[in-house]
Amino acid sequence: MRSSTLAFLLGILACQMLNHLPDSRLALLIFPLLPAAVIYPRLRLIIFFIVGLLWTVWRANLILTPQLLPEIENQPVQVIGTIVEIPLTTNYGWSFYFIPSQLTFQGLNKSLPGKLQLSWFGIPPQPLSPGQEWQLQVRLKKVHPMLNPGVFDYSSISFPRGIRATGSVQSNSKEWRLLNNNPSSFQNIIDHWRYQLIKRIKDWLGDNPNTAIIIALAVGHQADIKPQQWEMMKRTGIVHLISVSGLHISLVAMLIFGIARRFWNYLGQAALWLPADYFAILLSVFAATSYALLAGFSVPTQRSLVMIIVIMIGIFLARTLTGSRILAMALLAVLIYEPLAVMSIGFWLSFGALATMRYALNGRRPLRESSWLIRWGINTATTQWAVTLGLFPPLLAWSGNGFLLITSLLANTVAIPWFSLLTVLVLIGTSLIFVLPELSHFLLQISVYLLDAIWVFPTWLASIQWPLWLQVFPPWWATGAAIIGVAILLSPFSWHFLPKWLGLLWCLPLFFFPREFPPPGEAWFTLLDVGQGLAAVIRTEKHVLVYDTGPQRNTAVVPFLHHQNLSSIDTLVISHEDADHSHGTTTILQELIVKELLTSAPAIFSPEHHNVRECRAGQSWQWDGVNFQMLSPTGDFVLNSNNRSCVLKVSTAGSSLLLTSDIEKLTEYRLIHDYPQQLRADILVVPHHGSKTSSVESFIDAVKPKIALFSTGYLNRFKHPAAKVVQRYQQRHIILWDTVNQGAITYHLTTTGLSPPRFARVDLHRYWHDN
Repeated sequence: MRSSTLAFLLGILACQMLNHLPDSRLALLIFPLLPAAVIYPRLRLIIFFIVGLLWTVWRANLILTPQLLPEIENQPVQVIGTIVEIPLTTNYGWSFYFIPSQLTFQGLNKSLPGKLQLSWFGIPPQPLSPGQEWQLQVRLKKVHPMLNPGVFDYSSISFPRGIRATGSVQSNSKEWRLLNNNPSSFQNIIDHWRYQLIKRIKDWLGDNPNTAIIIALAVGHQADIKPQQWEMMKRTGIVHLISVSGLHISLVAMLIFGIARRFWNYLGQAALWLPADYFAILLSVFAATSYALLAGFSVPTQRSLVMIIVIMIGIFLARTLTGSRILAMALLAVLIYEPLAVMSIGFWLSFGALATMRYALNGRRPLRESSWLIRWGINTATTQWAVTLGLFPPLLAWSGNGFLLITSLLANTVAIPWFSLLTVLVLIGTSLIFVLPELSHFLLQISVYLLDAIWVFPTWLASIQWPLWLQVFPPWWATGAAIIGVAILLSPFSWHFLPKWLGLLWCLPLFFFPREFPPPGEAWFTLLDVGQGLAAVIRTEKHVLVYDTGPQRNTAVVPFLHHQNLSSIDTLVISHEDADHSHGTTTILQELIVKELLTSAPAIFSPEHHNVRECRAGQSWQWDGVNFQMLSPTGDFVLNSNNRSCVLKVSTAGSSLLLTSDIEKLTEYRLIHDYPQQLRADILVVPHHGSKTSSVESFIDAVKPKIALFSTGYLNRFKHPAAKVVQRYQQRHIILWDTVNQGAITYHLTTTGLSPPRFARVDLHRYWHDN
């Protein structure tokens, strides 16, 4: 059972490594393979591996098959469908998921693209709620993720949820119609009740920041949690406490089991027809299932519910099931129900924590002579230490925060017991909202006060500035070695040939592994994929320059540099103040050490940034044999924001690069006049994303690039790059690449020329990126 489940899991993981999916009809082989596993037991593991692979191929193809037709992308279409899950209010309006039942374009019905993620800018005629059926006019685009090395791929979240297109509701449309305000399906009814509970809790608790945490514990809705709260919980390793999972579901099941058993025994002779254990089993499973449904039936709740049901079945049948067998049964059930759950970090943390506890605590003798309080304290500390140490290598590889080992251990030791009490109060308060509203209000208010007190210690831990060497992204082989080391350290057995201290040696590669740096005289250039904006990184042997930060506040620059094991920027260039070039600057200044900031708009930065300088033509410096020269702006006449952009040329002995930001024709002509010979470059980042206002023919001829790069967003509203501009470059036989089709683009500027390019959309491509 256990080995077969692991083989099934490995088959699913093998499917996740595929660039393209095979034909879904291959899944029919599952039917003859399953009997073959019984007939040929020696081939059982291989067969279960193949079954896991084919099962995932079939399930993934079910999501991939419905596609948005290219001819209706970014066109006004009419959709009729149902709001699913809980709509979110945002700064600009609403965001919600929508399952269309009919899609019409130019009076003709078109094939349905699957679940949609829609934005409604402004105020709809009626507040949105789950289960409502609407007729809307929308503009849709297929999911097109931005791909960068080391940066989270958000399509890995949207794909398992079946989201195949995003879009926006057209403003002031006469096509808006609420067709049905009453939820019909079982899931919509559940979501509707969750929505009503959320509204009531918000009305009672008001704008307290911790209201969102109470809601997350009550109904599993986390969308209202502030970014600062997420960051604090991530830095202290307590995110799992507010995600409804094994801790919460098990707590509900055990509490109800104990209460039901005592109550049934209290009835005495009247309850002899049904044993107390059986009554307690039925009630606890019902309570756990209800809570799991109310919490959205996420992967952690699925796993916990399955484990509780398996345990209860064991009690019912008077059989003792081993912990590893229960874990394997839960794992197999979750993978059959949702094989794409392996794409979620929560899946691995959830099962990883349980597997670690099972492994580390197996065979340890219980403390019988001590008091129950001492036993509870020692068991809690031992369990927490085992889970923290066991999950440390994969968490470090995922987050890059080496200080998690310390903060997580301290924060969880204090927070877990209090969160258990808090969860009980929240659940009792939530269950009484419509029955005893005054008591419910009182319990929920007490929960907020308790949470305010609990939050003090983790908040202080998160504020500590830990050494920068603790922030690393180890390679896969170092993570694997550390997992072996942790297994040795946590082993419940003692072997003379394998002492515990050897485990520490296996863990050393997590922090001490060879880093990759450019050789002297070389520059490594990466044009990041940030949508309709610009952000680029240039590395030399000992220095880092970032040119613009992109349109997103959560800029791709920070995770990209962290993935390169870099925590500081020598020079940050903000070419001008437009949001699509500068919006990520605040995050970079908060997350990274910036030694110098060059910009054409120093006024937009607050006075505390004492290292801000204005970029001017004539500035130059050399790093590690690589030359940097600022060509614009000059200070002799007034220019608009775009034409004031910092223009930077980077040169090695064998190649060169020109970064032009958003300059337009006026500055291009001036550069031709001022630098008739110095403009030549092998790589040109095309001015103003390929706008019609830029890239005059004389400028292209002066630069004479071999390669031209466009940084644009998929189906952007500016229609960049302009067809005429693209044609100018093509007529000169210049190689053209763009971030829409290539993702992040990397070149090495060596002493002898340019390296072949690396494209993130090729290196990171997986089957769910197919459209």
